[in-house]
Amino acid sequence: MKINSHIIRGYDIRGIADKDLNPEIAEHFGKAYGTYIQKQNVRQIVVGYDSRATSVDYKNAFTKGIISTGLDVIDIGLTLVGTIYWAQYYFNTKGAAMITASHNPAEYNGFKLANNFSDSMILEDLKVLEKIINKENYTKAKNQGKIKKENIQKIYFNDLLKRFKIKKFKVVVDASCATAGAIVPNLLRQAGCEVIESNCNIDSSFPLGVADPTETIVAQRLREKVLKEKADIGFSYDTDGDRIGIVDEKGTIIWNDVLLALFAIDILNYYPGATIMYNTLCSKLVEETIIKHGGRPFMWRTGHGFLKNKNKEIKAPFIGELSGHFFFSADFYNHDDGCYATLRLLDYLSRTSQTLSQALAQLPQYISSPEIKVGCADDLKINLIKKISKVLKKDFPNAKLIDDERAGDGVRLDMASAMFVIRYSQNGPYITIKFEAKEKKEYEKLKQYINKLLHNYKEVDWSFGANVEAL
Repeated sequence: MKINSHIIRGYDIRGIADKDLNPEIAEHFGKAYGTYIQKQNVRQIVVGYDSRATSVDYKNAFTKGIISTGLDVIDIGLTLVGTIYWAQYYFNTKGAAMITASHNPAEYNGFKLANNFSDSMILEDLKVLEKIINKENYTKAKNQGKIKKENIQKIYFNDLLKRFKIKKFKVVVDASCATAGAIVPNLLRQAGCEVIESNCNIDSSFPLGVADPTETIVAQRLREKVLKEKADIGFSYDTDGDRIGIVDEKGTIIWNDVLLALFAIDILNYYPGATIMYNTLCSKLVEETIIKHGGRPFMWRTGHGFLKNKNKEIKAPFIGELSGHFFFSADFYNHDDGCYATLRLLDYLSRTSQTLSQALAQLPQYISSPEIKVGCADDLKINLIKKISKVLKKDFPNAKLIDDERAGDGVRLDMASAMFVIRYSQNGPYITIKFEAKEKKEYEKLKQYINKLLHNYKEVDWSFGANVEAL
């Protein structure tokens, strides 16, 4: 069996349904994962799936592959990926798989696979699965494993809710017609909130576009609903619910590096002097806030799998990404869970008796772009970034340039009052851009420079992406 190598990403597997993936390929991945994970004395795998049209079929095929290797499957049904990782602890197993393509468009699907508690398989591990599939070198068990269906949502909710004391908030939840719509409103009602559901009906066609909290169109839609309903706060989620987006009571769209800084303040109150880890796409305000509150900033490459893996060494009590992945490693587990992050923010506002806008007013202020994604083919994007990096070194000789392992897949430029990042995406055929400045004039100058720079390269495909209008 040969598979398209491009579906093996930095920390998961993602491809186009009925082209790169189908039930037969999903079964092969199940066989390969079962063969791989049982070498760690794993006997059962927790499996769940998101709301995509192909997810149930792929889940069934994947579990068929798993049980052929002799391992048992615990099927927890339609769920969020944070619940999958939580279920590892509940069922005491290192094995877990989520059928999802996260925030990719409706035609995609894929797999997030664990190789330890809260631990995602990253590129080198996933390449092992590819080799197993190519050779069809699977474990063939004398006795097939068994499939057991479990509904753990109530138990999971209870575990989350016992950790917080939340006052009654009026909350808007916009799930973009994806998985979180069937789960998060119920959790927040149990927490005592008044919940306004917006696009919480599940529709696998993604009628509103991708479920991605970093997209301006999603944030603007949430903003309008918060203002219309006079809500205290608004939350949006991606398809598998590990990432969140927020809007405050005034309708201000809060990008997640700003929220990261707010969480860092909260964490440093409990863990004075601790290291806070964040990714290279984050605003300068993150480092400034961490230092101001006595913490140690540590920047690392973008990608939830890379950050989790690095934290085995760093031992940071909290990790955050611009994309909305938040890891409360000391207080919860070393994985990202949008439900926990949602409750943690509401708990912080309850404890400090602040509105969200009041809490954020204490942070440094930058004019910042959203996370911009511009189309670039998977087989072109790496070389494109290498070429752009050489130009940036020449054009910004006085900037602090980061293009080592901390950047990982791109380059970051830090100036006295501005910042600019360009990298290739691990999740799809894109390059990613983020920039900011203290003053509007400098922001516009950077914006014009980046636009002109990217238009010099035919590899850039302006016909698709996210937040492209920000350039």
